[in-house]
Amino acid sequence: MHKYTKAIAAVMLTVAMVLAASCKKDDPNEEFGEFDEININPEYVPIDWNRANLLSSEDSAGVYKIQFTDSVPDIHVGSIITIDLDTAVYYRFVETVSVNGNTMRVATSEAYLTDIFYNSGFTLSTASEGRTKSKSTGMVFHPVRAWQIDKHGKYHALDVRAKGNSRLTGEIWRLPETNYDNTVLFSGSNYTVMLEKMNFDLSLDLEMNMNFGGRTVREIVGDAVERYRSRALKITAELVGRFSTEQKVRCDIQGSCRYNPDYDLWKHNLFRPIPVRFLVYGVPVVVTLRADLFRQVELSASGEMHAYAGFTDNAEGRVGFKWEQTGGMTPISSFNNTFTLIPPTVEGKGQVQAKVWAFPRVSVMLEDIIGPSFDFKPYIADTIRGGFREQMLGQSNDYCAWSLDCHAGMDASCGLSLRFMGYEIENYSTPNWNVIDRKLYHSPKKVVHASGRPTQGQSAMVSFNIYDQNYLFGREVLTPLSQIVKFEANGQLSSEYGIARNGTVSVTWTPTTNDVLYAKLYDPNGNVLAWDTVKVPRDNSTGDWVDLGLPSGILWATRNVGATSPEDYGDYFAWGETSPKSVYDWSTYRYCNGSYNTLTKYCSNSSYGYNGFTFTDNLTTLQAGDDAATANWGGGARTPTATEWRELINNTTSQWTTQNGVYGRRFTSSNGRSIFLPAAGCRWVSSLYDAGSYGFYWSSSLSTSGPSSAWGLDFDSGDVSTDYYYGRYYGLSVRPVRSAR
Repeated sequence: MHKYTKAIAAVMLTVAMVLAASCKKDDPNEEFGEFDEININPEYVPIDWNRANLLSSEDSAGVYKIQFTDSVPDIHVGSIITIDLDTAVYYRFVETVSVNGNTMRVATSEAYLTDIFYNSGFTLSTASEGRTKSKSTGMVFHPVRAWQIDKHGKYHALDVRAKGNSRLTGEIWRLPETNYDNTVLFSGSNYTVMLEKMNFDLSLDLEMNMNFGGRTVREIVGDAVERYRSRALKITAELVGRFSTEQKVRCDIQGSCRYNPDYDLWKHNLFRPIPVRFLVYGVPVVVTLRADLFRQVELSASGEMHAYAGFTDNAEGRVGFKWEQTGGMTPISSFNNTFTLIPPTVEGKGQVQAKVWAFPRVSVMLEDIIGPSFDFKPYIADTIRGGFREQMLGQSNDYCAWSLDCHAGMDASCGLSLRFMGYEIENYSTPNWNVIDRKLYHSPKKVVHASGRPTQGQSAMVSFNIYDQNYLFGREVLTPLSQIVKFEANGQLSSEYGIARNGTVSVTWTPTTNDVLYAKLYDPNGNVLAWDTVKVPRDNSTGDWVDLGLPSGILWATRNVGATSPEDYGDYFAWGETSPKSVYDWSTYRYCNGSYNTLTKYCSNSSYGYNGFTFTDNLTTLQAGDDAATANWGGGARTPTATEWRELINNTTSQWTTQNGVYGRRFTSSNGRSIFLPAAGCRWVSSLYDAGSYGFYWSSSLSTSGPSSAWGLDFDSGDVSTDYYYGRYYGLSVRPVRSAR
């Protein structure tokens, strides 16, 4: 502790001089000349309570009688002493003192920590000395004692040293699972928000750094509150540890409602308070940790809706703030979070936007002077939107759609309360900052043709699979929800709309000549979100196939998929996709989650995963449902394998030429027959590259260099090769083959 050099007499003399000077001034805030910045601080006199006994106390009057087993300490008027009552400490400013033998009687007024620790700083940490994470340059003090206050208000001692590397509150601040199950959070005439399940487990340590300033002459003679505010100039407070919760929220709405209140106190002392005692340079300091439970919901709804979702959240890290009287508050956070989703379930119709919090606020009170608080706010947020348009005189622009987005995450905030004589005079708080927000679920994601392909004039049932995106597990899943799909075609349809059941929706289709069936998913604003198509199989007798006399006997198509003539470029397809699109990159690729190392199909190497993703299925050749040739031509058409491309090159001669003004290569066999492959270039992102200069054609074979690529044919005016592989997201041409009949 500081070795105080100011004698109490000098202190009182200086104060008297200042007070006398102030009586001659009309404005006590005028300058005090050379005394203005002089630190005026009393002397702290420690009492050894092992050799002292408190005979009587009148706390309201500040009068105490103390008996000592040996000599009485040198306590004077103006001294600061502590009255130590084991679980509480009172700092007192001595106003009168009388001694009779070894018994002392003092009359006192309230004093504060800063009357003792002026011009100093230190850190209090409940972490064990071997693992404190404090970055303070000053001294770090650890607990000497701690208690837990039970529900009857009684104190039970905790063995601080026996806790080892566990957190101070470990296995103490744990809420039994059944305490708040099936508890109504908020309710009204037409809505209820309920916690079907909730439990908390907090295991925390405190790190609190304080820097105190001295008392100047101005502050002593000025307003008492202003003097008080000047005493704790800087504070940094952080909680370090682990936080976990499991929550399942249910929302029932009928009609229309809107609810957006501020959070409110739900339960005081969610966990029993823990007072922690420190000895700082021999001065007893008691800090109390407590946790209250708060609740909040933002809700906007219309229609009739029943929805529930839940999650478990495990967070480890630190949350806190830095505060300076002149600079305000700055948040501090460092978190690692793990979420597990309880899948969202929705029933009914309408629109619901809801965000629900049920969270503990951990607060710390230092001798009723400074009270930092810490809010951990895990949430589940669901947004359900719907929309439709019905034109009375037509249906080409009609739609009906709804979507679900489910997020989980954690917000955090901190506060700081400054108190004077038991009353709050200032409160500082940070706004919510988002520690983590994770999109867990989105519906719908895409529609894919599953089965059925009638020929012209025939009726057949055509089925499509509807997929949602499960971000938590990094894969697409068949939607468990009743999703709406619109069908469009020139021929006859049994229904304009279909409702997916167990992820599949069907329609009976009777196509016309060259008809195309579209299955479309719309977003609530009427934009096409995803689609897939089914085309009428082409008549194989119309000259679409050429027998080049190859050893395998396969036939080669005369045109690219999507082309109307041999020199037409046709459509461009990502590998494993059956429809063209406007953007070709990993973010739009069907069988990944946004990047090359999050493949969800055709993955022969699990090392391409990350963050624990180890998917592998060892599929190396396109399946019929993922083959653009099969999906668009039917009738046995498929994309050639890499081996079949090599067979074509090795058994024909090729020539760079033009056909009807289009550059490309003609492959001619020994039987005199040939096929023309236009140099159609490729698509990357939203642009077409190298058209007229290069030809790029997919094979159905996965690359042996890694599952993010597939083999293809590459040619230009001087060379042709099948030794190239391309990222699966590129848009390349497809030339079908089929077996001879």
